[in-house]
Amino acid sequence: MTRSNRHVLIGSAPAIQRVRALIERIAPTPLPVLIHGETGTGKEIVAASIHAASTRSGPLVALNASAIPESMFESTLFGHVRGAFTGATGSAAGYLAEAHRGTLFLDEISSMALPAQAKLLRAIETRSFRPVGASEDRRSDFRVVAATNEDLDGLVETGRFRRDLLERLRGVRLHVPPLRARREDIPALTAHFLAGVAPGSTGTATIDPAAMELLIAHDWPGNVRELRRAVECAAAMADGGCIGVADVAPQLSTPLSAGGVFSVQGHERHHLLTILRLNGGDVDAAASTLGVHRATIYRWIKRLELDGVVRPAEGRSALLA
Repeated sequence: MTRSNRHVLIGSAPAIQRVRALIERIAPTPLPVLIHGETGTGKEIVAASIHAASTRSGPLVALNASAIPESMFESTLFGHVRGAFTGATGSAAGYLAEAHRGTLFLDEISSMALPAQAKLLRAIETRSFRPVGASEDRRSDFRVVAATNEDLDGLVETGRFRRDLLERLRGVRLHVPPLRARREDIPALTAHFLAGVAPGSTGTATIDPAAMELLIAHDWPGNVRELRRAVECAAAMADGGCIGVADVAPQLSTPLSAGGVFSVQGHERHHLLTILRLNGGDVDAAASTLGVHRATIYRWIKRLELDGVVRPAEGRSALLA
């Protein structure tokens, strides 16, 4: 990277190495980039990495399309002049003006309304825009990087996204893998997040191997963002600066609609087994780790149809190979 090591993707898994290599190839080019990935995978970091490795002298200007009401889209993106509308007591530059000679990052592009898409398309095609209330167009040399967690081709088919805009945006398509596809990066990511926690003067928190095993076993539907939150919360709860299973497990829990603190849906089936194994098959210890009654553990075992895998016996579960 040419500007800052802040915009570095953490990890060495093959999937993230491919992303890193593609960034290095496309960053020096003027091509638009369309980043696709699940929520929390780090699409913003990828966009920042592309800009940081580019030769563009202007700033990276980020706009979350889902956060801008349709009525304010033009003034936000194009700016406005004094008196353009009620409350416009002065002129204001929009995101396109700020992105001159830099990169315009449009996050959650799929949430943009169709009229706004048409206006954005014209700005991309002409590299010009007209502030609200102005009488003349203004020029801006900007590169577009967009991101989405949705299938834009599918949205085109249903009429929710413009095909011509999609063709303009996807000069290069870049997929950011989910965290479950690169579990080997979880220790490095955890260390990175812990280094940023630094509990006072006691130094960086450490993590017990069993707790790390639990992190690696989790499927992380919220991806890297969820991992960061879990690690930071676990570090705050840890006694003596060492994160244990008891600190990590509650961070992975999802409330049940029928009560309880540990989700037993889908991927959580594996986590219940993991917690039982980490507690040596002791149901009481597992219940304590999860902050529930031992009867709840047995209820989850029954509900998940784990009787043939986890066999309760005198207060302990026999974990079968």
